[in-house]
Amino acid sequence: MIKQYFNNLPLFQKILLIVCLLVACMDLFFLICLRLFLNSYDETLYQRTADTLSYVTSNLETELDKISDLSDYIIIDPTIQSNLEALCDNPNDERAASFRRNVYNAFYSHIDSSSYITSISIVTGDTPICMGGDITQERFDLEEIHDKAIEAQGRVLWIPGKEGHVVACVREIRQLSFLKLNELGVLYIVLDLDQMIQDTLSRFEDSTPEQHFILLNNDKRIYPSYAYHDELCISTAASLEDRHHGYAIPTIDGKKMFTVYGSFSNLNWNYLYMQDYNHLFQELQTLRCFLILFVVLSALIALTITNRVLKNIFRHMDYLIEKIHAFGHGLALPAVHRYDYTNREDEIGQLHRAFDEMTQSVKVLRDENYDKQILLRDAKIRILEQQINPHFLYNTLDTINWMAQAYQADDISIMVRSLANLFRASITGDKDLIPLSEELAFLNNYIQIQKIRFKERLDFQISVPDNITSIEIPKLCIQPLVENAIKYSMECSDETCIIRVAITEEANLYRIQVANTGSSFEDNLLQKLEQHSIKPQGTGVGLVNINSRLQLLYGEKYGLHIHNADGMAVVILTIPKHKKSDTRD
Repeated sequence: MIKQYFNNLPLFQKILLIVCLLVACMDLFFLICLRLFLNSYDETLYQRTADTLSYVTSNLETELDKISDLSDYIIIDPTIQSNLEALCDNPNDERAASFRRNVYNAFYSHIDSSSYITSISIVTGDTPICMGGDITQERFDLEEIHDKAIEAQGRVLWIPGKEGHVVACVREIRQLSFLKLNELGVLYIVLDLDQMIQDTLSRFEDSTPEQHFILLNNDKRIYPSYAYHDELCISTAASLEDRHHGYAIPTIDGKKMFTVYGSFSNLNWNYLYMQDYNHLFQELQTLRCFLILFVVLSALIALTITNRVLKNIFRHMDYLIEKIHAFGHGLALPAVHRYDYTNREDEIGQLHRAFDEMTQSVKVLRDENYDKQILLRDAKIRILEQQINPHFLYNTLDTINWMAQAYQADDISIMVRSLANLFRASITGDKDLIPLSEELAFLNNYIQIQKIRFKERLDFQISVPDNITSIEIPKLCIQPLVENAIKYSMECSDETCIIRVAITEEANLYRIQVANTGSSFEDNLLQKLEQHSIKPQGTGVGLVNINSRLQLLYGEKYGLHIHNADGMAVVILTIPKHKKSDTRD
């Protein structure tokens, strides 16, 4: 459908359409390159930001590792171990308060290890030992944390607080003396997470007016303490976790945010770092808009120039078409379109000069044809005049037939009437194929004449099924075969000659067989006649002509087959089945 539509377009529109497609492809290629450049810039920005954040997270991990190491010192502190052991063994001892005070005093040597520690607590029994802020149920889910600490069996756990701005390093304390490993309590080192992250990020301040750092733990926000599109942040982190690059550009509050994803190597924490994308790419976006506008304007200018040039070129093609139409209708070309192409050497000049030369040649041929038409008209008149002769012959034969009937000379009457039918059938009609019934009628007229000539010496037998008399066969293809049989079997002998014509129907063809006594065929007669290895006598040329006509009409596998069988010379004519004739002349 598209191909047909394109083929029907004028040549000017075809070339213009091709140019438009080329310009569109070039523009598309340019935009793809621009897009790849922007993606490359995004990758570069991501790599730079990721490197910076890697340093930030490395500092955070270093600080957290210091706290983890501090917890190691606390749980193995001899003072803390001995007093916690005494509290666990004698919880109701009157010295329990002294044991707690000794543990509390031991915290002094550790509390200043990091400026971000807000409290150190050990929960043993029902009363926690706290230095700094208290460990309360409002800040932490103590029962859940206690179960996790016992399950961890002394490994460090980092538990974010309910308020979102603190995080606790939690470990189970076990008895080390005699390696009993009995539970002595749970250690809590609470850190000011807000201050730790702000101090770390402050070393890498950016000029971007809006930036956000979101810390996540198992799809739960740890930092900041206030909610910032938690669902969007969690879904963005989940989508980036499975991708080969860790950045995305989501739209938040109507702004595009360049978002970088990362994770802590030693913790089950993830983070998102967001910057205002429009601010980062403001100049680049301006450049992109300018380039797109430049591409569009360039395409319009190119198409406009192409349109003007093509119109100027095809103006001469239109002149040529008008010249052709004017010449075809015998009109003169308008003066406004007369243009001198004598000195123009391009294809257009060659076309116009060739057409002008052709018109001169056509005029000469037209004049010559006019003269020939006059001669042809005279020839037709002479042919019409000569048509009087056949009609005079028919009238003469009819007169002889009438006189023979008047004198009761039946043989003469039959012969004259048959001869008239033979003449009429042989010189009238221009069809190559005729119904079998007409061919048999022609053959019957010929046989009637020959029976009068040879009388009882001619025994003619014909076998034709009634259902195939309407098939079409080549004109005058049976009578020459019968004539050939009479010539070679009766004219050179006084004996009775039997001639049999049998027509049979097979699956895909009709077989017409003409057999006669009194003569025989030479071996490979037809092949020798076609190769001119022997000189034809009598109707030899007729056999070759009949065979050639059949093969031209139906193909090489049809035609004549000549052989001798049962003392008879046999000619078999084969033709394919054809539709029965629907008309009769």
